Amino acid sequence: MPTYLHGALSAHLPPLRLVSRASQEYAGACPFCGGDERRSDRFHVWLTPTGRERYWCRRCNRKGPASELTNERPSRRPSQSAEPRRPRMNGPTPRQEHIPHYRALYALVATWAEANLHQPWNPEPLAYLRQRGFDLATMRWARLGYALRDPQSLVTFLERHVPWLLPYAEEAGVLTRDEMGETAHADRTPHAVSLRTHPNLCGRIVIPYLSAGEVCDLRTRRFPGKGYASLPGSYAWRGATVPLGWDATRGSEVVIITEGEFKALAATAAFRVGALPYPAIGHPGLNYFRPAWATALNRQGVRVAILAYDARATRPRDDDGHEHLAPEEAWTIRHGATLAAAGLQVLVLTLPLEPGAAKEDLDNFLLIHGPAALTWHLQTHVRPLAASIAALPRALLRAAGLDHHLGTA
Repeated sequence: MPTYLHGALSAHLPPLRLVSRASQEYAGACPFCGGDERRSDRFHVWLTPTGRERYWCRRCNRKGPASELTNERPSRRPSQSAEPRRPRMNGPTPRQEHIPHYRALYALVATWAEANLHQPWNPEPLAYLRQRGFDLATMRWARLGYALRDPQSLVTFLERHVPWLLPYAEEAGVLTRDEMGETAHADRTPHAVSLRTHPNLCGRIVIPYLSAGEVCDLRTRRFPGKGYASLPGSYAWRGATVPLGWDATRGSEVVIITEGEFKALAATAAFRVGALPYPAIGHPGLNYFRPAWATALNRQGVRVAILAYDARATRPRDDDGHEHLAPEEAWTIRHGATLAAAGLQVLVLTLPLEPGAAKEDLDNFLLIHGPAALTWHLQTHVRPLAASIAALPRALLRAAGLDHHLGTA
């Protein structure tokens, strides 16, 4: 089971996996040039020696002290090599003063993607969403869309409608430079000649994140395969300040917290029509939950957080055959402690597994059993965080470095 970076630094980065305990080296997707969050290892952070923590991306060659990555308002751009290996992939760093421009771009991309989703000549993404249990009302409420595979289609749309926002499109992560510096059109203006849609926005379902009705971020999902992707760049620097479904939590004293956009959307859609008692929020990646979100939930009147991550039939084993806590078990403890520290009561929901099933999650459970069954489990099969931790094998808690949470949650 991979060990993930957590703590203050992780709030500004994609999920990073531990690759060396000796040097406390973590690797994963790059916050500047992107990469697959599940498989990429282009970006590295070293946390030792203390006081000399550093980072480096072998793809875009960004590097510098790790302290630069934690600044919400960086005083200067992270260090850049004088001769980057792939200069066209070394996009500009997001800047907080440009967040209004990023959000304008995200709103336009969401509008463009929504229109694509409902075109009759493009039936596959709409059929896929219906298969996943989303009706048209939910798709329109959530502003789900589809990004075309053509890497020039979004460039053309933005050139036509908001050419003045093109200078910010790379910082926002929606466009990038073509590695060959060429496009399919010979008549492009010099400014746009090497721009293309970022690969994470090509041929994928588009899921907007909303804050007070304003699009503050975009996530995408492959189909019909698995896997979500984020835009490149630090979430905080791009202005992605809330988890998915944040607006739906207002006025509710109980909130379901899960990982993955479809799970949160399925639960909140049922809540919106009165079929489920509580809304849900989804954070982008199992290990990415900002402590500020816990504080904000408390401030807006949420009193109870129900953690509802995937249930698994078996725990992972290392190369020597030793069993470890499942990632969902470990992060339930960590995020639960964060929520409890903010003053929330934390409950844990473990969904039942179908015979022979390897795992179960919220959206699949809702699709098969319906919201009434989930409501019953929410009311009868949740337990306090402390009881959930106490039920785990002490040896596995100790191996994961989480045994100090026993009796303190």
